[in-house]
Amino acid sequence: MLVRTVSIDAPVRTVAAAARHTRTVLAGFAALRPDPVPPAGELLVPGDGLVLRSGGELEPTRGSFVVRGADEHGLLLAPPGADRCPPAEFEVALTGGAAGTSMTVTARPGEGVGRAELAAMEEVLDGYPAAVREITEEWCGRPVVVAAAIVDGGLLLAQQRRSPARHAGGWELPGGRVEAGETEAQAMVRECREELAVDVRVLGGFGTDVPVSADGGMLLRGYLAGLRDRSAVPRPVEHRAVRWVGADRLPELEWLATDRLLLDSMRSALGGAAR
Repeated sequence: MLVRTVSIDAPVRTVAAAARHTRTVLAGFAALRPDPVPPAGELLVPGDGLVLRSGGELEPTRGSFVVRGADEHGLLLAPPGADRCPPAEFEVALTGGAAGTSMTVTARPGEGVGRAELAAMEEVLDGYPAAVREITEEWCGRPVVVAAAIVDGGLLLAQQRRSPARHAGGWELPGGRVEAGETEAQAMVRECREELAVDVRVLGGFGTDVPVSADGGMLLRGYLAGLRDRSAVPRPVEHRAVRWVGADRLPELEWLATDRLLLDSMRSALGGAAR
């Protein structure tokens, strides 16, 4: 077993986003020559795959990874099955604190791994944390957009966009930009009041940050929330429609690309939220 632990001066959810950032993973794992398996997007999600190359040729029997976990706690790249073993299983564990984030990367070599593969894994344990730190430092300067996962009775509230035309009909979480002088929690409460005509209470964070390319680059940051008055009825003040959705129906909605990257965290939020 090979282990590296580094400290990164950034919030844990920003580091967690960088840890699952597809281009950053490809750069950090360059010694193993990975290729993403379509349809991998900007951030890796559970079920995504990576295939390792050797001499320019794909060798999926020997070198395939499947993303088994990708959230605010870290990343797990593991074999797709007992009969298809990659050179190693890689696990990233993240712990946030006042001084930033502790990131531990563990490689567990598979059977029959040779010296060359072990050397490549050592390169990954040096290169990947450095790549995560680099993109994290870049993202930390971005303005934050908050998103509210409002849960009640085992359901999550989604809203359907009316505009602009390229987003019309798509579904998203309520939220918006953090204005000058606001905390992120205050921004979330204000946005929910403006968009849904309801007051919410913040229950905590959920999911990793999500990089947004619009307007020069922003970070979407999710918060778990509940209605202050559970008898209140959210209405689409600025949107086409709102809908309460259960965990099993979440994939049926046409989510905007950014929000789609939080689907697994939405499911987890429904599973862990108080009923």
